[in-house]
Amino acid sequence: MPRDISNDIVVGLKDRLRDVRHLIRASRQDAALTPRELPEFMLDKVARVMDKAFTTVEALSISVISQNPAAHSSAPEARSLAVYFSEDHEAGATLFCRDIYYLTKYLLKTLHEPNALIHEASFASVHSIMIRRHAILLAAARNGDQKNIGKACAALTMELQTHYCSTSLFGAQTSDQGKTLLCFAALALAIGLATYSEHPPSGEKLVETTLLALQARPDKFEQAITRGDNLHALSDLFAFLIPHLP
Repeated sequence: MPRDISNDIVVGLKDRLRDVRHLIRASRQDAALTPRELPEFMLDKVARVMDKAFTTVEALSISVISQNPAAHSSAPEARSLAVYFSEDHEAGATLFCRDIYYLTKYLLKTLHEPNALIHEASFASVHSIMIRRHAILLAAARNGDQKNIGKACAALTMELQTHYCSTSLFGAQTSDQGKTLLCFAALALAIGLATYSEHPPSGEKLVETTLLALQARPDKFEQAITRGDNLHALSDLFAFLIPHLP
Protein backbone atom coordinates (compact mmCIF):
# COMPACT_ATOMS: atom_id res chain seq x y z
CA MET A 1 0.00 0.00 0.00
CA PRO A 2 1.28 3.53 -0.70
CA ARG A 3 1.03 4.55 2.95
CA ASP A 4 3.56 1.85 3.90
CA ILE A 5 6.38 3.73 2.18
CA SER A 6 9.03 4.90 4.63
CA ASN A 7 9.72 8.54 5.42
CA ASP A 8 13.20 8.26 3.88
CA ILE A 9 11.69 7.33 0.51
CA VAL A 10 9.16 10.15 0.77
CA VAL A 11 11.91 12.70 1.41
CA GLY A 12 14.00 11.19 -1.39
CA LEU A 13 11.10 11.59 -3.82
CA LYS A 14 10.67 15.21 -2.78
CA ASP A 15 14.37 15.84 -3.41
CA ARG A 16 14.26 14.28 -6.90
CA LEU A 17 11.27 16.45 -7.84
CA ARG A 18 13.11 19.48 -6.46
CA ASP A 19 16.15 18.58 -8.60
CA VAL A 20 14.04 18.78 -11.75
CA ARG A 21 12.41 22.00 -10.60
CA HIS A 22 15.86 23.45 -9.86
CA LEU A 23 17.01 22.73 -13.42
CA ILE A 24 13.85 24.31 -14.81
CA ARG A 25 14.31 27.45 -12.73
CA ALA A 26 17.98 27.67 -13.64
CA SER A 27 17.13 27.62 -17.35
CA ARG A 28 14.38 30.21 -17.24
CA GLN A 29 14.88 33.48 -19.08
CA ASP A 30 13.21 36.39 -17.28
CA ALA A 31 14.64 39.23 -19.37
CA ALA A 32 12.47 41.10 -21.86
CA LEU A 33 12.61 39.43 -25.26
CA THR A 34 12.23 40.84 -28.76
CA PRO A 35 9.77 39.30 -31.30
CA ARG A 36 12.56 37.45 -33.11
CA GLU A 37 13.30 35.62 -29.85
CA LEU A 38 9.83 34.12 -29.74
CA PRO A 39 11.04 30.47 -29.46
CA GLU A 40 13.02 31.31 -26.31
CA PHE A 41 10.02 33.20 -24.98
CA MET A 42 7.80 30.18 -25.55
CA LEU A 43 10.34 27.95 -23.82
CA ASP A 44 10.30 30.29 -20.85
CA LYS A 45 6.51 30.04 -20.66
CA VAL A 46 6.73 26.24 -20.77
CA ALA A 47 9.39 26.32 -18.06
CA ARG A 48 7.14 28.39 -15.81
CA VAL A 49 4.25 25.98 -16.29
CA MET A 50 6.49 22.97 -15.58
CA ASP A 51 7.90 24.67 -12.50
CA LYS A 52 4.40 25.07 -11.07
CA ALA A 53 3.50 21.53 -12.13
CA PHE A 54 6.43 19.96 -10.28
CA THR A 55 5.63 22.01 -7.18
CA THR A 56 2.07 20.67 -7.30
CA VAL A 57 3.26 17.09 -7.89
CA GLU A 58 5.58 17.36 -4.88
CA ALA A 59 2.69 18.38 -2.63
CA LEU A 60 0.34 15.72 -4.01
CA SER A 61 2.91 12.94 -3.75
CA ILE A 62 3.33 13.59 -0.04
CA SER A 63 -0.42 13.45 0.63
CA VAL A 64 -0.68 10.13 -1.22
CA ILE A 65 2.34 8.10 -0.08
CA SER A 66 3.50 9.50 3.26
CA GLN A 67 2.60 7.66 6.45
CA ASN A 68 2.34 11.06 8.14
CA PRO A 69 1.53 13.82 5.60
CA ALA A 70 1.22 16.42 8.38
CA ALA A 71 4.92 16.00 9.14
CA HIS A 72 5.71 17.35 5.66
CA SER A 73 3.15 20.16 5.54
CA SER A 74 3.32 21.92 8.91
CA ALA A 75 4.94 25.35 8.92
CA PRO A 76 8.74 25.15 9.25
CA GLU A 77 10.32 26.92 12.19
CA ALA A 78 13.45 26.78 14.32
CA ARG A 79 12.75 24.53 17.29
CA SER A 80 14.72 23.76 20.43
CA LEU A 81 17.62 21.32 20.65
CA ALA A 82 15.45 19.18 22.92
CA VAL A 83 12.92 18.75 20.10
CA TYR A 84 15.45 17.89 17.41
CA PHE A 85 17.59 15.63 19.59
CA SER A 86 14.96 13.94 21.71
CA GLU A 87 14.71 10.29 22.70
CA ASP A 88 12.50 9.76 19.65
CA HIS A 89 15.39 9.88 17.22
CA GLU A 90 13.34 9.36 14.06
CA ALA A 91 10.79 12.07 14.84
CA GLY A 92 13.52 14.52 15.81
CA ALA A 93 15.52 13.79 12.66
CA THR A 94 12.44 14.24 10.45
CA LEU A 95 11.66 17.64 11.96
CA PHE A 96 15.32 18.67 11.83
CA CYS A 97 15.75 17.81 8.15
CA ARG A 98 12.51 19.47 7.12
CA ASP A 99 12.97 22.66 9.14
CA ILE A 100 16.63 23.09 8.21
CA TYR A 101 15.85 22.52 4.52
CA TYR A 102 13.08 25.11 4.28
CA LEU A 103 14.76 27.67 6.52
CA THR A 104 18.06 27.30 4.65
CA LYS A 105 16.23 27.94 1.37
CA TYR A 106 14.49 30.93 2.93
CA LEU A 107 17.68 32.46 4.33
CA LEU A 108 19.72 31.89 1.17
CA LYS A 109 16.97 33.56 -0.83
CA THR A 110 17.13 36.48 1.61
CA LEU A 111 20.90 36.55 1.03
CA HIS A 112 20.33 36.64 -2.77
CA GLU A 113 20.91 32.95 -3.51
CA PRO A 114 17.33 32.18 -4.65
CA ASN A 115 17.94 28.90 -6.49
CA ALA A 116 20.48 27.05 -4.36
CA LEU A 117 20.27 23.28 -4.86
CA ILE A 118 19.71 21.67 -1.45
CA HIS A 119 18.57 18.18 -0.53
CA GLU A 120 16.39 17.72 2.53
CA ALA A 121 17.60 14.14 3.01
CA SER A 122 21.23 15.26 3.29
CA PHE A 123 20.61 16.97 6.61
CA ALA A 124 20.01 13.55 8.18
CA SER A 125 23.80 13.12 8.09
CA VAL A 126 24.27 16.32 10.07
CA HIS A 127 21.70 15.17 12.61
CA SER A 128 23.54 11.86 13.07
CA ILE A 129 26.92 13.60 13.31
CA MET A 130 25.65 15.91 16.03
CA ILE A 131 24.50 12.93 18.09
CA ARG A 132 27.69 10.97 17.46
CA ARG A 133 30.27 13.74 17.91
CA HIS A 134 28.57 16.28 20.15
CA ALA A 135 26.35 14.28 22.50
CA ILE A 136 28.03 15.85 25.53
CA LEU A 137 27.35 19.38 24.25
CA LEU A 138 23.73 18.52 23.48
CA ALA A 139 23.24 17.05 26.95
CA ALA A 140 24.83 20.07 28.63
CA ALA A 141 22.57 22.46 26.69
CA ARG A 142 19.48 20.95 28.30
CA ASN A 143 20.12 22.91 31.50
CA GLY A 144 19.21 26.15 29.70
CA ASP A 145 22.54 27.89 30.31
CA GLN A 146 23.34 30.23 27.41
CA LYS A 147 27.02 29.25 27.38
CA ASN A 148 26.23 25.56 26.96
CA ILE A 149 23.56 26.34 24.38
CA GLY A 150 26.05 28.56 22.55
CA LYS A 151 28.61 25.74 22.40
CA ALA A 152 26.11 23.24 21.02
CA CYS A 153 24.79 25.68 18.42
CA ALA A 154 28.29 26.73 17.36
CA ALA A 155 29.07 23.06 16.77
CA LEU A 156 25.86 22.74 14.75
CA THR A 157 26.85 25.75 12.63
CA MET A 158 30.22 24.26 11.74
CA GLU A 159 28.80 20.80 11.01
CA LEU A 160 26.17 22.27 8.69
CA GLN A 161 28.78 24.35 6.88
CA THR A 162 31.27 21.49 6.62
CA HIS A 163 28.66 19.12 5.26
CA TYR A 164 27.35 21.70 2.79
CA CYS A 165 30.78 22.56 1.42
CA SER A 166 32.06 18.97 1.32
CA THR A 167 29.25 17.93 -1.01
CA SER A 168 30.31 18.81 -4.54
CA LEU A 169 26.71 19.23 -5.70
CA PHE A 170 26.20 21.88 -3.02
CA GLY A 171 29.57 23.55 -3.34
CA ALA A 172 29.04 24.16 -7.04
CA GLN A 173 25.92 26.18 -6.36
CA THR A 174 27.18 28.94 -4.09
CA SER A 175 30.36 30.86 -4.86
CA ASP A 176 30.34 32.83 -1.63
CA GLN A 177 30.79 30.41 1.27
CA GLY A 178 30.47 33.38 3.61
CA LYS A 179 26.77 33.50 2.74
CA THR A 180 26.22 29.86 3.63
CA LEU A 181 28.13 30.25 6.89
CA LEU A 182 26.05 33.31 7.79
CA CYS A 183 22.92 31.36 6.87
CA PHE A 184 23.81 28.38 9.05
CA ALA A 185 24.97 30.61 11.91
CA ALA A 186 21.60 32.39 11.86
CA LEU A 187 19.82 29.03 11.79
CA ALA A 188 21.82 27.62 14.69
CA LEU A 189 21.42 30.83 16.69
CA ALA A 190 17.66 30.63 16.13
CA ILE A 191 17.67 27.07 17.45
CA GLY A 192 19.69 28.28 20.43
CA LEU A 193 17.16 31.04 21.08
CA ALA A 194 14.30 28.54 20.81
CA THR A 195 16.13 26.40 23.38
CA TYR A 196 16.75 29.31 25.75
CA SER A 197 13.53 31.30 25.48
CA GLU A 198 10.15 30.23 26.79
CA HIS A 199 8.26 32.13 24.09
CA PRO A 200 10.48 32.64 21.01
CA PRO A 201 9.02 34.14 17.81
CA SER A 202 7.35 31.54 15.61
CA GLY A 203 7.75 30.69 11.95
CA GLU A 204 10.32 32.60 9.92
CA LYS A 205 10.40 35.56 12.32
CA LEU A 206 12.95 33.84 14.55
CA VAL A 207 15.52 33.24 11.80
CA GLU A 208 14.90 36.76 10.48
CA THR A 209 15.72 38.09 13.96
CA THR A 210 18.92 36.10 14.31
CA LEU A 211 20.08 36.92 10.78
CA LEU A 212 19.62 40.63 11.44
CA ALA A 213 21.44 40.30 14.77
CA LEU A 214 24.49 38.78 13.06
CA GLN A 215 24.38 41.22 10.15
CA ALA A 216 24.28 44.11 12.64
CA ARG A 217 27.60 42.89 14.08
CA PRO A 218 29.68 42.12 10.97
CA ASP A 219 33.02 42.76 12.67
CA LYS A 220 32.29 40.43 15.59
CA PHE A 221 30.93 37.73 13.30
CA GLU A 222 33.91 38.01 10.96
CA GLN A 223 36.32 37.78 13.89
CA ALA A 224 34.50 34.76 15.26
CA ILE A 225 34.63 32.75 12.03
CA THR A 226 38.20 33.67 11.04
CA ARG A 227 39.91 32.94 14.35
CA GLY A 228 41.87 29.73 14.69
CA ASP A 229 39.54 28.62 17.47
CA ASN A 230 36.43 29.68 15.56
CA LEU A 231 34.23 27.13 17.32
CA HIS A 232 35.03 28.69 20.69
CA ALA A 233 34.72 32.25 19.35
CA LEU A 234 31.38 31.54 17.68
CA SER A 235 30.00 29.91 20.84
CA ASP A 236 31.00 33.03 22.81
CA LEU A 237 29.19 35.25 20.29
CA PHE A 238 26.08 33.07 20.50
CA ALA A 239 26.17 33.04 24.30
CA PHE A 240 26.35 36.84 24.26
CA LEU A 241 23.47 37.28 21.81
CA ILE A 242 21.00 34.68 23.07
CA PRO A 243 19.87 36.50 26.27
CA HIS A 244 19.51 39.81 24.41
CA LEU A 245 17.30 38.64 21.53
CA PRO A 246 13.48 38.47 21.76
